[in-house]
Amino acid sequence: MRWNDAELRKLYVNKGPPKGYIEAIEGRLHRLEALLGSIIQEDDPRSQAILAEINAPIETAYGELVRPRPTVEQEEFQPREITNPVSKDEENANDNLGNLSIDESGQLRYYGKSSGFYMLQGSKNFQNGAFHFNSRGYRSGISQCSLDVDPFELPPPDLSKHLLELYFTHFYPLLPLIHKKSFLTSLKSEDVNKRPPPLLLNAIYAVASRISSDIRVRANPDVRDTAGDIFLERARILLDQEWDDYKLSTVQSLILLSSHQNGALKNIRGWLYSGLAFRMCQNLGLNRNCDSWNLSDSEKEERKRVFYCSFVIDRLSCAMHGRAPMIDERDYDTPYPSEVDEDDKQNKPTIMDNFHQLIKLCEILGDILCQLYMVKGRRHVSALASPDSVISKLDRALNSWMSKLPPSIQYLPPNTKMAEKSPPPKLEVCQTHMLFYTTLILLHRPFIPGPLQKRTSSVFPSASICTFAANKILDIVECLMADGRLKNINNYTLYTMFTAGIIFINDASSNDPDFAFEAKLSVNKIIKAMDEVETTWITSARHCNILGELAGLRDINLENVDEGFDRQTIKNQSIQPSKALSIAVPNSPLLQQTEAPSLEEFRNPIDAQYATEQRFPEYLTQYANSSSFQSDSPSSQSIQNTVDYNMNNRFTTNGQSFNPIGTAFWDVPMSFDIDQWNSYFNNQNYSK
Repeated sequence: MRWNDAELRKLYVNKGPPKGYIEAIEGRLHRLEALLGSIIQEDDPRSQAILAEINAPIETAYGELVRPRPTVEQEEFQPREITNPVSKDEENANDNLGNLSIDESGQLRYYGKSSGFYMLQGSKNFQNGAFHFNSRGYRSGISQCSLDVDPFELPPPDLSKHLLELYFTHFYPLLPLIHKKSFLTSLKSEDVNKRPPPLLLNAIYAVASRISSDIRVRANPDVRDTAGDIFLERARILLDQEWDDYKLSTVQSLILLSSHQNGALKNIRGWLYSGLAFRMCQNLGLNRNCDSWNLSDSEKEERKRVFYCSFVIDRLSCAMHGRAPMIDERDYDTPYPSEVDEDDKQNKPTIMDNFHQLIKLCEILGDILCQLYMVKGRRHVSALASPDSVISKLDRALNSWMSKLPPSIQYLPPNTKMAEKSPPPKLEVCQTHMLFYTTLILLHRPFIPGPLQKRTSSVFPSASICTFAANKILDIVECLMADGRLKNINNYTLYTMFTAGIIFINDASSNDPDFAFEAKLSVNKIIKAMDEVETTWITSARHCNILGELAGLRDINLENVDEGFDRQTIKNQSIQPSKALSIAVPNSPLLQQTEAPSLEEFRNPIDAQYATEQRFPEYLTQYANSSSFQSDSPSSQSIQNTVDYNMNNRFTTNGQSFNPIGTAFWDVPMSFDIDQWNSYFNNQNYSK
């Protein structure tokens, strides 16, 4: 059948262009305009004619005039309309920052808000209206072609044993994804059909290969970053055979493959793998209580483990990528897994003890993401007279989590700034505490006052709390690095280090020279630590690059800052070291031997400007000395009374509502997704 022009036009008008077509064309045209504008000569009449034609209104076939959006260069010379800082138009524009970006292949993509940086125009990487951290350079030594492999081939027995030991020693304790007893039993089975699926084995091998020194795990023996690529390719081929007949092991494999890809600079594939796993979870009913189902105890336990590992990964990956959680808290009633592995029963804490606390922490993280970083949550907070009611509820949840930790999971990191030392606990415990402090940063960072803000938006000293939390992350990192265990962390823990680095970069810009100097020291330390993690997860290199770019853009010189110079400076100035701060860490043996901690060491100069209006939440330190702390304790109630007073008086008497645009981090992405940061910097430049 042939269509004439009139029929085609009618069909097109009725149906409209394909989804995303207009946005893709518009993005391509703007890139073309930027390119033309950068190469033509302004004094050439022909160039002027071209520019005039580009900027002229476009007339459609139906006589409608469509005016092109002005370019960045044009906007810089246009008088900007002066509007109310909380006008609806500006609020909507503010909400849309960080949503769209153009990736390395020129494709338009959508990203939400959830990372955490500062302003970044003027960098050498800012070109043609976008900020580009190109990851291709990091992949230069990695073969991009598909490997010719037999998907059913397995490594030699000794290599298989080596990789399984690495996995169960370093990665499994944080996320006990597998029913260990059943898995190890199946490995010894004479029946091929009862052995672990090849897909799951290859997924385990791929992750474990990242910390193996055996060159047999590398696709290219001379390139360390190809570790695990052979197993990854086998898993990819095997995965294609399971789409129509997936099972529990498929979900486990996808979770592991997602972790590998996120750490290997393939975050888009990692994000998609995890999303597939979450959808399969629902289809398999892992989100429902299976205790009464006709299954064996080991099957029930494994279903619970897989679901809650998926839940944890959902919250962590959504924070990393700046997107909304996929697993709805209203749609699951799965009990926590409870079986303790045979070889773990004598340990304190057990793997399951820590996993329960990690799940609870991720439940709070999900609430913070939804209420402070997702579109409707942000709009709700923006409309409040004060954000303190939201902050207070979430803050109490976090500190209640910390106060109720079992003694075996409590951890008071030593103050490494004051040269304190103590051996760190188990790696999974350290990573859980690092996530706690990261979640604390994500809660308070949006409310750090901006440089031009005339009054604080909250009674909480958010800048000081974030500085404290970042320092605690660094303390744990320093201890793990000194103990030689930092390279064994899960790739998601890299996000906690990156988040701390963002706070240090911000603090290093302080007008207080002593405070800024300490922050510069911390920036160097976190970058050094991330360099070590790069040997396991190459993604770390890209995020070190971002921190370096941020420091350079804000004229933060890190070259002549080191620990020795710092200590000598302190000695010359006769500055006495502050007492170690112990915040939200109950029943710590170290704490019981010291006096009540002081908060002044981490007092941020930003908060000092509002000292008459703010009160530091005293319960954060006071309950550190008491095992009987409850959320309704006098010190906790004191800060809540302050919140209530300010909500009823100071924030409502002047008729104004909370203005998020004035804060330092409200529009800054929460994640460390490169495309999201590109979009953020692009929008910052475009809105000038």
